[in-house]
Amino acid sequence: MTILHPNSTLRFILRWLIILASVSFVVGLAGAAFLRSLTWVSATFATHHWLIFLLPIFGLLSVWAYDTFAHSSAGGVKTLINQIKHPTAILPAAKGPMILGTTLLSHLGGASVGREGTALQLGASLADQFSRIFSLTEKERQTLLLCGVSAGFSAVFGTPLAAAIFASEFVKLRSHLQISACLCTAYAADYIGRNLGGSVHADYSVFFPFPVGLSFGGALWAAAIGLACGLVARTYLWSFRKQAEAVRRIHSPYLRIVLGALLFILIIAPTDSYEFTGLGLSGIDAAFEQNLGHGVWIFKMILTLICVGFGFRGGEVTPLFFIGAALGTALAPLTGLAPVVCAGLGFVGVFAGVGAVPLACSIMAYELFHPSMGVYALVACFISWVIAGRRGLYEPEG
Repeated sequence: MTILHPNSTLRFILRWLIILASVSFVVGLAGAAFLRSLTWVSATFATHHWLIFLLPIFGLLSVWAYDTFAHSSAGGVKTLINQIKHPTAILPAAKGPMILGTTLLSHLGGASVGREGTALQLGASLADQFSRIFSLTEKERQTLLLCGVSAGFSAVFGTPLAAAIFASEFVKLRSHLQISACLCTAYAADYIGRNLGGSVHADYSVFFPFPVGLSFGGALWAAAIGLACGLVARTYLWSFRKQAEAVRRIHSPYLRIVLGALLFILIIAPTDSYEFTGLGLSGIDAAFEQNLGHGVWIFKMILTLICVGFGFRGGEVTPLFFIGAALGTALAPLTGLAPVVCAGLGFVGVFAGVGAVPLACSIMAYELFHPSMGVYALVACFISWVIAGRRGLYEPEG
């Protein structure tokens, strides 16, 4: 299979080198700008917790902005997947800025949402604008969109290899040429984001100063962690879908997001539980250092379901990392594995089940923690994926 049939092999190579370099440069810098903005917004909320009471207003602004300026851009990651599988009209230029702006509004109010939805939509929409410059076939546009997804994921999470695999895994495509193109853009976007955009990513490798000792018994414990992650992922997916059915009965998106914000405020403010707001990066670090108990991951899961389910933008992957890491460290005393290993397996295991992306999550453990974690992660992630039902959050309903 080839991406296109050019008159000249040299022309074909040069053309795609220009496209991939352009996508990597633009998305890498955009991802870095998003991360810097998100860091500032999160720090602002951390020092001004009263902003949580403005969350209903931020939610209304988000809905109004899409309704008024970018109604055609309102579709989320599932809409993006459909566009990748069957490319039709070019993604609106407003899609990237809109998802970026509304995600920042969500975090300014402390909503328990993530950033992967923003990364994927921002990367794909920016990449697709090059379709206006180059005359592309349907297969080429599909490749371009996948490259944008890879670049966006890599620029935001700093895991280029996992980003390339994620791009193909979550849309269930297996073209070697497309995966190769995704690898190029993922690594280039990560490099540009770090070196030109000043991106700084969390360094979890500090918790793994030595290689993880591998053994058959350890693999069995990794399987047990994977089983627990799969059950939690299955619970999250079931809860999300049931909640979605209930929330859809509230026909007005304005009323829907206000109710979600008020419910979130009523849970957080009286209990002063601000450590559970936002991405939860400090909670992830804490999970690698101590046993947080079962109540922590359950509480974070409830808050994330509320915020995502009622319409706040951003996604849920980083909160799922929090949930998984807290789950893993809570289970550590029952296993024969080191607590930090259990936290790492939970970190990737829950998202492997929720997103139905076990291979990408296994590679993420390799990149984020230590290469020696890859084997145990592979066991945990694939078992989690099977237990969760192999039908992830990004699968079309029905």
